[in-house]
Amino acid sequence: MKIGLVCPQDFTVVLCCKWIIKYLQQLGHEVIVISPSNKNDKFYSNKIKEFGVEHIDIKMNRHINILDDMKYVLSLYRIFKKYKLNSVFSVCTKPNIYAPIAAKIANINNIYISIWGRGTTFLPTKSLNKKLLKLLLTLLYRLSFSFSSKIWFTNPNDLNYFLNRKIINSKKIILTKNYIDSDIYKPTVLSNQTRINLLNEFSFNEKDIIIILVGRMIWSKGVKEFVDAAHVLSNDFPYLKFLLVGAEEKRNYDSVPSEYLLKLVNYNYIRWIGFRTDIPNLYALSTIAVLPSYYKEGGYPRGITEPMSMEKAVIAANTIDCSLAISDKKDGLLVNPQDSEDLVSKIKYLLNNQSEMHEISKKARTKILNEFDEKNIIKDLISKLY
Repeated sequence: MKIGLVCPQDFTVVLCCKWIIKYLQQLGHEVIVISPSNKNDKFYSNKIKEFGVEHIDIKMNRHINILDDMKYVLSLYRIFKKYKLNSVFSVCTKPNIYAPIAAKIANINNIYISIWGRGTTFLPTKSLNKKLLKLLLTLLYRLSFSFSSKIWFTNPNDLNYFLNRKIINSKKIILTKNYIDSDIYKPTVLSNQTRINLLNEFSFNEKDIIIILVGRMIWSKGVKEFVDAAHVLSNDFPYLKFLLVGAEEKRNYDSVPSEYLLKLVNYNYIRWIGFRTDIPNLYALSTIAVLPSYYKEGGYPRGITEPMSMEKAVIAANTIDCSLAISDKKDGLLVNPQDSEDLVSKIKYLLNNQSEMHEISKKARTKILNEFDEKNIIKDLISKLY
């Protein structure tokens, strides 16, 4: 069987789909990866080649644009027909909406999509434009679901949202936890020389305790709460350093302005370092990872499970879309959303209780291995689809 794996970005393929590809290949299927490529950085596109698959570059606007979206559907259709695909497997919002439409037009029956979160469009809002966008997206989801053979969810809250609105057929549903590749995100990944190089790059030293947040630069990821906490804690803990890691989202209405991020250069205790490909090394360099997100996450966001897998103490927002991976005060800490004071309090708690922080980090890694290991979750998923 020829299977088209449709993704929104090349790094999504590498970070989230490696074992999907491997298990499909083990079953004897041919996988064609369809995703936009970063023209300026071939790191991830080169990684995809190592998977032994053909990678087709496609243009996709990540935001709603009727003309661009029509072109995207047409491009998908042409690819599906050219490669005579028997099945389509899509991940993330834009592919999930449009790949089933293109596949249906191309007379493909085996259509599988994966819902890993609903995104900023589904955040509460008073804006009429945002409400209309939410309505449009909901209608598109209804159409996509009707064309799909199976719909994979990693967040029971997302599943219940669509079920309660009768947008989805319950017979099509597969629900799993989200997953992490524990072989990549492991405690021993960082070499001593790489550690020294990174400390020098950020002008940090060996005695510094580093706190990290990894996520796209949108407010709902908790960026303001993280920065505010850094300002407060720097007064009492001069050895604390803060790493803010993630790309700008300039066309997102929730985007953190460039001027806000660039002003952080004025402080010696915080660094915004943009998009990075060395995330495991950055987590390994850090002691505490935080994700005070009130974004509509997929229930088990990677900004939580990645550092847990690397045996780090994690502080996450206590929201239904962000807290499913953590048992509070056992394998992580939960913090009130949009509450920088509570974030400060939780960071102080860990700093003042080093033995407990060590125990939490150990249990975090164990939990990932037992419940969230990618190889096990994906193997079970693929067995239900193919």
